[in-house]
Amino acid sequence: MMRVLTLLSFLLVTACTSLPEPIPDSIPAQQQIYTRSQADCVDLLTDFKRTVQQQGVQDAQLTWDPRFPHLAFDRFSLSWLFELTDRESKRQWLDYVSHQAAVQRQAEYQNLPDNTAYGLKPLDLCAEQLVGRSLYQPALWSALITEPPQLPSGYATWQRVLGLYPVTQHFARPSMDKEKRRLISHFIQPVEGYAIRYAPDDRPSLNRLQIQAWFRQARERSALSWPLLSAEQQQSLLSFYAPVFQVETRSRDDFPGQVRYVTPSQPGVVPQKPTLYTHVSYTRFYGQTLMQLNYTLWFANRTARSGVDPYAGQFDGVLLRLTLDADGQPYILDSIHHCGCYHMVFALSPALTFAPPGNKAEWPVTLQVYAGHQTDKLGVTLSSGEHMVKDVQWLRHDVRARVLTVLPYDQLRSLPAATSHNKSLFNSQAMLPASVRAERFYLWPLGVKSPGTQRQLGHHATAFIGKRHFDEPFLLETLFKQP
Repeated sequence: MMRVLTLLSFLLVTACTSLPEPIPDSIPAQQQIYTRSQADCVDLLTDFKRTVQQQGVQDAQLTWDPRFPHLAFDRFSLSWLFELTDRESKRQWLDYVSHQAAVQRQAEYQNLPDNTAYGLKPLDLCAEQLVGRSLYQPALWSALITEPPQLPSGYATWQRVLGLYPVTQHFARPSMDKEKRRLISHFIQPVEGYAIRYAPDDRPSLNRLQIQAWFRQARERSALSWPLLSAEQQQSLLSFYAPVFQVETRSRDDFPGQVRYVTPSQPGVVPQKPTLYTHVSYTRFYGQTLMQLNYTLWFANRTARSGVDPYAGQFDGVLLRLTLDADGQPYILDSIHHCGCYHMVFALSPALTFAPPGNKAEWPVTLQVYAGHQTDKLGVTLSSGEHMVKDVQWLRHDVRARVLTVLPYDQLRSLPAATSHNKSLFNSQAMLPASVRAERFYLWPLGVKSPGTQRQLGHHATAFIGKRHFDEPFLLETLFKQP
């Protein structure tokens, strides 16, 4: 029995610390895809990535494939591979994945302890040259279609095999259902004690007609009918639709703050600087591509509710995602904690009807929040300690709030950690090691990697029973009937 426990402990540690597969010294596929004149740039970008990996600073938010060293992929972009039927659609897709690669490359370059062997500008120029030629390289498109890049899963099959998942899921389901009922019960409870409101203070003056025009024009310009707005327009929308957060406040753990490295190796949340981290994503919904505005608050700790609380620990991130309809109006709100836990989905339009819950996969909490009349501002209440969403409502009037500094979520991929050195908040497995939870020792049979640990975008497994990732491109289609 002792040997079995020792083996389990070893496997659990290995699962949380296993490194990405090393980049091989020789990559035959590159020779089949690229011409000799491109070889120097291909080698430079590949060698850079190999150095990044060897120095342990590989960014895990996007998937990088050594066959395509100038590109980086997410679930949304890979969902389009088989629909790129003409040159213009391929060009737009290339622009998207090459831009993602450029953002990732900059973060990794800044995080290298020793980057003297490379220059960011030569790396970017090489990437641009490869992108310019990629449109006209049949071998590249053939490789993408026949063997698409593989995205990492938030689930570990060996955990479910060793944990007898077909049996343990049935024991876990009653607890999951009980927790869901507890979360729903919060929505009929009043705010407890002292509560503080937070909101950005630079809401732009926009109106629905102006926003509708932006989205119509963006789709007309897009070969794939994507709502690709300018960076300035995206920032205006993020500010315009940013919710007012009301946080029940009982301790310092309930003050949202700014993420920093408080020592060269230890990240923390500075509560004196309330900060909202934002980013834009996209989803697919019954033939349309919809824009999603994402808002994240970070708290220093999830407060223990008792002397032994397996869910408590350092760092607690809450992510709210506002999906806009084809006209740029609020459509669906959903939220998770940065562990991927506590998925809640709110229908904001009476045109939406939730699909009936299936029995195979754990279903998120689903609620409807309709606006009685014209309003564009959402109010979201978070509970003290656990920071659970306990109320979502449309605000009819302006309210006084403490100011939230707004920063891009991408800053978390490269934070100052020393005088001349940056580090990501997350490790190369997309985990925040300082946030590990004791719950991982008994929830591991359900397959989620390191349950409770805060993790990076692209790695949020949201169901313990079944499989579901927060960034799945067709996720909302599984939760709603076709309007």
